[in-house]
Amino acid sequence: MGLFGRKRSGLPQREVIQGHTYEDAVLDAAVRSAQDGEVGPALSALAESRGRPEVRALRVRVLAEAFVGRAESLQAKAFSSDDPDAWLLAGSTFVEEAWAIRGHGWASSVGQDRFRMFFATLRKAIGPLNQAADGLAKDAVPWAEMQRAALGLQADRDEMDAIWREIAARSQTLYPAYYTRLQILAKKWGGSHEEMLAFARLSTDAAAQGDPLAAMIPIAHFEVLLADQNELVNTKHTIKAAMLPTTYFAKVRAEIDAASEKWMVAIPRSHPRALEAHNAFAAAYVLAVEPVRARAHLVAMRDHLHDLPWNYFIDHDKLRDEYLKAYTKFVVKSPKPAALY
Repeated sequence: MGLFGRKRSGLPQREVIQGHTYEDAVLDAAVRSAQDGEVGPALSALAESRGRPEVRALRVRVLAEAFVGRAESLQAKAFSSDDPDAWLLAGSTFVEEAWAIRGHGWASSVGQDRFRMFFATLRKAIGPLNQAADGLAKDAVPWAEMQRAALGLQADRDEMDAIWREIAARSQTLYPAYYTRLQILAKKWGGSHEEMLAFARLSTDAAAQGDPLAAMIPIAHFEVLLADQNELVNTKHTIKAAMLPTTYFAKVRAEIDAASEKWMVAIPRSHPRALEAHNAFAAAYVLAVEPVRARAHLVAMRDHLHDLPWNYFIDHDKLRDEYLKAYTKFVVKSPKPAALY
């Protein structure tokens, strides 16, 4: 049975866009060119984004995904040109190739051979990312990508803290860097709920009004929920595990409300991660069964569906239908509320 009931017919006929939670025509064109084997437009898109770390971080991640399987050739191009953007793209593509090898499941599901390939591929990213960082000393993005590599390589905490200081010295609000730092502090990576939640709260407090960095609050709570739910499953408390998502988010509503209001109280700033952040808040409010706030963030998603955090509690192959059920419940059939923000 789905989260929102058994019946699967009668869903609204809407075009749901999955895996594309951004609006960047330059990036879209560069991805199309990458699929045709062209590197030039990707490098131009990165060069154009120098000085705009949020845009640059998004572009290099999406482009690296498009170039998976071609990291070695990108590195050869970087050697010939010594272009910081080429080094950044090569290093980021090695990171994406490594995670494609490992997969995103629990470590217990990954065999030793795959782990060896994963670590070997991640290590290839370090040199290019260092070259990119040396080429543009004020650029936070190579360090953000280095942080992802360090997480996968299971670097010790001192090393990861040192990378974080390099990021923080260059950017105080780089969304994907904060997301990765939150993962580093999560219990599943050897941290603790307390340290991770403290980081999310400090990040949200430090962010300006209108900045979607406030989404670190619901994202952190999803990490707590996932860990607690897995613990219940492992101890055979399956009924409690099934009920936990709703009870948990009802319990932490006040903190999520405050974070949402800090972001949405002003006219939100244009931000490459806004649609991702709306997904995080919408998922939390759907689980909390809070109609007014769920509606606000579901509408703001504009049918751009991001896997996280929905995949924490909905199977991937059911994600579109369950989203449409939530949209029907909280938007289509729910009476339009007075303005909340």
